[in-house]
Amino acid sequence: MPNRRAIGRICWLCVLLFVAGANRACAHLPLVASASVNIETNGAYSLDLTFDVPPYVLKVSPQAANDPAMNAWLDESTNVIAASLTEAASRFRKGFAAMAGGRFGTVDTLIFPTAEDVVRYRDSAPPIRLPAMLMLSLSGRLPASARSVSFQFPAELGIVAVSIIRPGQEPATLVANAGEPSTPVPLTGLAASEGQPNVATVPEPTKWLVIRQYLTLGFKHILPEGTDHILFVLGLFLLSCRIKPLLWQVTAFTVAHSITLGLAMYGVIRLPSTVVEPLIAASIAFVAIENICTPELKPWRPVVVFCFGLIHGLGFSSVLLSLGLPRKDFVTALVSFNGGVELGQLAVISSAFLVVGWWRNRSWYRKVIVIPASVLIAATGIFWTIQRIFLNH
Repeated sequence: MPNRRAIGRICWLCVLLFVAGANRACAHLPLVASASVNIETNGAYSLDLTFDVPPYVLKVSPQAANDPAMNAWLDESTNVIAASLTEAASRFRKGFAAMAGGRFGTVDTLIFPTAEDVVRYRDSAPPIRLPAMLMLSLSGRLPASARSVSFQFPAELGIVAVSIIRPGQEPATLVANAGEPSTPVPLTGLAASEGQPNVATVPEPTKWLVIRQYLTLGFKHILPEGTDHILFVLGLFLLSCRIKPLLWQVTAFTVAHSITLGLAMYGVIRLPSTVVEPLIAASIAFVAIENICTPELKPWRPVVVFCFGLIHGLGFSSVLLSLGLPRKDFVTALVSFNGGVELGQLAVISSAFLVVGWWRNRSWYRKVIVIPASVLIAATGIFWTIQRIFLNH
């Protein structure tokens, strides 16, 4: 017979450690870095990259970055910011590569954000000034007679969405995972040299590759990167471990966020992050507080969850908008990303069942597990709501 106090302490500790880690990490919603590449017929290329500067300077991924540390860096003196940006630019040059057939192209110029750029952004930033998305530009040349190209970025940037414009071909939208080369795309319009014919040696990215990439991205946006979405789903789970009430809530949430995700990606509806982020945090607090106040699913709960799902869908769309979607496989990528989100949510619920589901029918389950965990989740949601409205500046 398990000791319920010991079980309660273990569950308390697990949730406390998770919440503590969540509060040390980003309270804002990180955006994906995005690169636009233009390749000319003579093999020259130019690249513009928009990325979250403070995490890169601090040598961490955007998802693992600490808000207080990033804000502290933004508030440093101009000299300190300039010195750290110089080091960051050198590190970027070493971690970046334009590759063609196993050979490396050149990086002839690199224009990295300057201290003046950071100070200008800091002084004109809205109340929520994270993430601090600034742009760098670089140019170079691909190896002679390049027949395909891929790009690799420093691992600290995390995932990078890459849009490639090639001579005589449709633009290609790809994803480069942290520290890994993007999928090679063929180059058929470049001038050949050294008597070699210019023939593509790799095929265009397939539909299955798009499905796999965006399915993975959707899953990662929940596990391990979507701390706020994880807490919301846990809040749904804690009210009742029984399948039917949980299914009502998850279905309402899924349908709602699928609607706004699709509408946002088609440009029908958009809300600024200054509105979406606090509302997502408030939704976490609301479901957790309701868990404390009521022991069972009320008729209004699925309706409330549906409304909050609409807001979470706009949060998901901010990630996809920063990633970009391939023109040719727009719907495929959108559906795949949403499918990955659903798989991530199911993984969260399954994990919660494995950790505490064994005792869901015990008389002490609500007192020992549900209420303490909901208190911690509610406290986190309230803290994030206040921070995203007032304190993140």
